[in-house]
Amino acid sequence: MLKSRIKNKKLDIHEEYSEVNVFGGVGNLTHIHKGIDWMLPIRYTILVPTQNRRGVHMSRLVAAAQKNSEGDRVENSMREICREVNLTQPGCQVMCTIQYPHKDQFIPITIVLSETGSIRYTFQRTGITACPCSKQLVGIGHMQRTILKLKMVSKKIQDFDLVAEKMGECFSTIPKEHLKREDEGEKIMEAQSKPKFAEDVVRSCLKYFPNSTYIKARSLESIHLHDAVAYWSKKINESI
Repeated sequence: MLKSRIKNKKLDIHEEYSEVNVFGGVGNLTHIHKGIDWMLPIRYTILVPTQNRRGVHMSRLVAAAQKNSEGDRVENSMREICREVNLTQPGCQVMCTIQYPHKDQFIPITIVLSETGSIRYTFQRTGITACPCSKQLVGIGHMQRTILKLKMVSKKIQDFDLVAEKMGECFSTIPKEHLKREDEGEKIMEAQSKPKFAEDVVRSCLKYFPNSTYIKARSLESIHLHDAVAYWSKKINESI
C-alpha cells in the first residue's frame, strides 16, 4: 500500500527546486571490499552536487557502493561507483578510508577521486626517531615515536606496500610488536645509528616522494611534555 502511494505522487520530494546548490550524500558508510585473496572493511563518503534539486538520492549511492565492492584495486571500484552514480546524479566524488595491513602496522590510508582525473592519497606511518642533540652530547639519542603523514596527487594507482616501505625508511627505525630482549637491543642500536630530527624525517619523505603535496612529522617527545612538529607543503595555504 505504501509503495503504491509513493508511486502516485507527482513529484519526488528530492527533485523539488532549490536555488542554493550544495554537495550531499552519505558518510561513514562501511562496507567489506573483497580482493583476490583478501577482504577489508572500507569506510566510504560519497557525495554529489544537488544541481538545483532539494536533495540527493542517497539509496542510489549506497547501492552503487554495495554493487562495486570486489576487485584487486579499491581505486577501480571507486571509479565504478562514480560512473554508476553519474548516470543519474552527475558530479560524484568518492572518498574512502582504509586501515591497510603492512607487516606489524595498520597503515591509515585515505583516497579521494572522481570518475576521471587524478587520485588524491593520504598515507600515515608510525616510526621511531632518536634525537641528534642528545646523541651528540652524551652519546645516546633519546627516542620517541614519530607519526609521519604524506599527501600526494597521482594519475597512477599507488602500491600501498611500496609507499609504506619508503615511508619507513624516513625514520631512525620502525617499531615491531614482538621483540625479545636481544631484539630490543638491536632495535635501539639501529635507531641510534640514524638519529633524526622531525625536520629530517620530512626532508627524507620529500626525497622519496617528490610528487607529494604535504608532509608532516610529529614526534611524541619522551623527555618533554611538548611534541616536536615539522611540515612541508606545496600549497601556501596548507597548515599544520
